[in-house]
Amino acid sequence: MKKIILLLTCAFFSFSSYSQYRWEVSAGATFSQLDLDTSELESEGRKAGFFVNAGYGYVMGVRAKTSIVFSLDLLQRNSELTNKLVDPESIQDISFLQVGITPKFRYLFGAGKDRFRAFLNVGPSFRINANVELGGEELDSEAYENVIIGGVYGAGFSQMIGEKFDIMVEIGAMNDFVDNFNDDFIEGNSKFFDFYARAGIRFRIYDARR
Repeated sequence: MKKIILLLTCAFFSFSSYSQYRWEVSAGATFSQLDLDTSELESEGRKAGFFVNAGYGYVMGVRAKTSIVFSLDLLQRNSELTNKLVDPESIQDISFLQVGITPKFRYLFGAGKDRFRAFLNVGPSFRINANVELGGEELDSEAYENVIIGGVYGAGFSQMIGEKFDIMVEIGAMNDFVDNFNDDFIEGNSKFFDFYARAGIRFRIYDARR
């Protein structure tokens, strides 16, 4: 709980510092697989989850070519596991509910006033495992790591639909740099690699392209 409060506090001060620019809200799907490096458990496949994102952008550079986008994320990452030593035919679902912050560097193509602009995103992610379930049973918090650091890499486009609004679409990938489980529960690597797709809307406080 203390870590969640600290995370939200940092997000609040970040939003307060740059709130004069653009807000964006989006949602979509994740397609996740938990990669394991153990002799017992094996990942069986990629499963769909959800992804909700709310953030704002701080414009930098000449002609609004670059910006920093600070986002709050809520996502569910699902995968399938089997125990090769006990029953190779038995498959269990595993689900992680995560909340976090993602500061992304965004580069946009085209001129500052173009109605259609493609963009690239890249940046780190800092997330907390709020809930983990294996085979429908909630795991004790001591079985998994609380803070997960990863990376986000995406590409998309935005289309202006008015003086203050854009529609945006993005696809990309996410990966973990640290393990999700501690070594007492699962020895070896336990990192997610995801694909995601999201669509949303962006609101400009004033008419300046990002």
